[in-house]
Amino acid sequence: MVNMLGMVWDSIITGAGLFWRAAWALALGYAISAAIQVFVSRRAAAERLGDGSPAQLGLAALLGFVSSSCSFAALSATRSLWTKGAALTSALAFMFASTNLAIEVAALAFIFLGWQYSLALFAGAPILILVMAVLVRLTRPDQLAARALEQAEQASGMDMDAAEGLPQRFSDRVRDERSYENLGRAYFGEWRMVYKELIAGFLVAGAVAALVPASFFQALFPQGDAWYVLPLQVLLAPVLAVLTVIGSMGNGPLAAILAEHGIMFGAIMAFLYSDFVVPPALKINARYYGWKFAVYLGLIFAAAAVVTGIVIHVLFALLGLIPGGARSVEEMATFSIDYTFWLNLVSVIVVAVMFVLGRRAKSRARAGVGG
Repeated sequence: MVNMLGMVWDSIITGAGLFWRAAWALALGYAISAAIQVFVSRRAAAERLGDGSPAQLGLAALLGFVSSSCSFAALSATRSLWTKGAALTSALAFMFASTNLAIEVAALAFIFLGWQYSLALFAGAPILILVMAVLVRLTRPDQLAARALEQAEQASGMDMDAAEGLPQRFSDRVRDERSYENLGRAYFGEWRMVYKELIAGFLVAGAVAALVPASFFQALFPQGDAWYVLPLQVLLAPVLAVLTVIGSMGNGPLAAILAEHGIMFGAIMAFLYSDFVVPPALKINARYYGWKFAVYLGLIFAAAAVVTGIVIHVLFALLGLIPGGARSVEEMATFSIDYTFWLNLVSVIVVAVMFVLGRRAKSRARAGVGG
C-alpha cells in the first residue's frame, strides 16, 4: 500500500514538473492566440474561403496559423467558418493549421522533444492539409455533408467571434478600448476550453513515466529495422491517441515519453497529428454534425495523420534531420532556477494583465445589461 502511494505521488510530481517546464509557453502562446483572434474576424475570413481551391486552402492554413488555438477551440471555429460560407476543405484546413501550426504547440514540441519536432509540425501541416483535401474530395458523402451542415446551422448558441462588434480597420481596433477587453476575455476563454485537457495530459504523462515500464512500449510498438516497422508504428499512433484521450495541448509530454522509449520519429509525429481523433473531439463533432459525419471526419483525420507521419519521416531521413536521442522525462520534470523559472515569472505578469482586462470586459457587459 505504501509503495503504491509512493508511485502515485511520484507520478503527480512528475506531471507537475512537466507542467512547470511548459507553463510559460502555454501562457504566452495563448496571449498571442487571443490577440490574433481579436484582430482577425472569422466572418471576413469565411468570405474568402468559399470554394476550397488550392489557393484558398493555403489562405485557410495561414489564417489557422494566425488564429492558433487548442483542438477543442479549433473544432468550434471550424464549425463557425463552415456555417458562414467556407468550403468544408477550407474549414478543415483552417482547423488543422490552427493546432498543428499553433505557436504554443510548437513551443511544447521544442521543449519536450527538440527543434526537429517543431520543424516537422510546420513542414508536415501542408502535407496533412493536402492529404485531407484529397481524401475529402474523393470520398465526401454529399447528402450526409448537407445534413451535417444543416444541423450545424440549426445548433443553438453559435460561437462568439472575439472580433465581433469591433471596427473593421486594424488601426481603429488598436485604438479601441474594447479590443483590449475582448483580448482578456478571449484569453481566459481559451484557458477554459483547454484546462481539463491540459490537466489530463500532464497527469497521464506523469503516470506513464512513473508507472509504465519500457517493455510496454516495446510490446505495443513493433521494433527493428525491417521496412514494415515504420508503417506499423505510424498506424498504431492514432490508436494510442484514442486510448490516451488527450488533444493537442496535452499530448506533448506523452510524446516525449514515446521518444524516450525509442518510438520512431514518424510515429511520434502521427501521434501529434492525431489530436482530432480523440474521443472528446469526436463527441464535439457529433454534437455539431451528428455521429455519422463525426465518424467520417475522424477516419479522414486518422488517415491524414498516418500518411503525413510516413511522408515526414522519409523526408526528414533523406535530409538527415531525424533526431538521434531523446531527453529523459525525469530530467525534464525537475524544478530548478533556470530560464524556465524566469519565463514563468514573465508569464505570471501576462496572466495578471489579462485578468484585469477580462474583469473590465465583464464589468462593461454587466453595465450594458443593467442599462
